Amino acid sequence: MARGTPGSKRAHTVSVRLNDEERQRWDEARVASGRKELGAWVRAVVEDVLDGQGNGAAPGAERRPPQLDPVNQAAYDELCRIGANLNQLVRYSHQDGTLHPAIEAALFEVGNAALALRGIEPMDPADPE
Repeated sequence: MARGTPGSKRAHTVSVRLNDEERQRWDEARVASGRKELGAWVRAVVEDVLDGQGNGAAPGAERRPPQLDPVNQAAYDELCRIGANLNQLVRYSHQDGTLHPAIEAALFEVGNAALALRGIEPMDPADPE
């Protein structure tokens, strides 16, 4: 899973001091949520509170897209394979640090098709990061 949101760089740090008991409780809650990093868990818990999420899951639990039916999963897997192959072509096609616009457009189309299958909003080709 990609970290963060495309086009949104995290540039601010928030520090919180905890005593031993608080740290232990936070770590136990983080483990129960399935998250590996404390910072990611804290961010998710705060975002859940701000978004009014009360879906019954552990606070800060990772939210994954719903599982696909076999036909769509096969299509998604194939799009990922095609995307990986295109990525290899891109690597070999770089000349003087430039990327041919047709290859870039094809990469975005395959990527957006894969995102659409997962129910995730497609990226804007004008704003790749």
